[in-house]
Amino acid sequence: MFTFVVTCYQQAEVIAMALESVADQITRYGQNRRFQLIVTDDASTDNSRAVIRHWLAENGGLFEKTDLVFAPENVGICRIYVEALRRVEGDAFLVFNGDDVLAPYNVFESAALLEEYDIAATAFLRFTGPGDLITNYGTYLEVALQQVIRGRTLQRAIRLGCPIMGVALFRKSLVTEEVLEHILRFRTVNDRACFQKIVTGNPDIKVCYINRPIVLYRISSTSLSHFDSPTRILHNREIALMCKIQRASEKSPVFRLLLLLQEKSTRFRESPNRYIRLLRFFSPYFAIMLWLYLRHFRQLRTLERELVDRHRQDCQAHYKTIAAQAGAYAPSRPPVSG
Repeated sequence: MFTFVVTCYQQAEVIAMALESVADQITRYGQNRRFQLIVTDDASTDNSRAVIRHWLAENGGLFEKTDLVFAPENVGICRIYVEALRRVEGDAFLVFNGDDVLAPYNVFESAALLEEYDIAATAFLRFTGPGDLITNYGTYLEVALQQVIRGRTLQRAIRLGCPIMGVALFRKSLVTEEVLEHILRFRTVNDRACFQKIVTGNPDIKVCYINRPIVLYRISSTSLSHFDSPTRILHNREIALMCKIQRASEKSPVFRLLLLLQEKSTRFRESPNRYIRLLRFFSPYFAIMLWLYLRHFRQLRTLERELVDRHRQDCQAHYKTIAAQAGAYAPSRPPVSG
């Protein structure tokens, strides 16, 4: 069984697109496979739950098992994310957000790499609210860096709370109760906390990188990557907390200092002044990025171009198709409770 986990909060206008992209994966590539779908909702006050139920009424037959994890009150992404992971029955699974869309490429082909690797880290492309893909090559440097971050460098970057492995496939067996309890210490940094605990707890972990998008990320005014997002300040403070927790158990005095610097650099990230925000580039994480970029300049530039040039047309056309199909589930009824 393969499990899709879709997390939702106030996404009535777009959640059907995320679900349609799951259906597209199954109908195109999922022959002779079994599927579980878990959809979470963190107490949305819009029509999200009605849209989810409407979609499942029409498409529930695609799945052997479906779980709706609807929080009675807003608890934050980390808590509802953990609740979803506890219900995963597939040997491999993929988690993505309800305002994103799965790319048009075979997810299960990537998941097959887990027979050899512990984690299959994948690429992504970003798009704006109207559906226009962001094609600036430099936007995807952090994505391409996954190709060269390995071994001790990967361990160090993850310990610093860095945004490595934004989208990844990994076996359920890696998600131990210790990992879940670590995630519950936070409210917004579910992915980072999960990977931090998995990677730091498994020093010999085997990771591969696939330079092909598995998810198309929607960039909007509420995205955490947007400087004016209302949840960005909390998110940055939780990254600082991740560094503080890691520092408490760190044995190396040098790395404790690096963690302290990384922790303090988050203050610059939340500044409304764009010039003060530039000071974040003096953090240890950006020092690692710069070192890797200079060392692997040509390889990284090639990966960036391949990612954008090879996939943008397919992804743009796919987005339009999914948007058209999701139109049948547009929220038209008043919000419902429960």
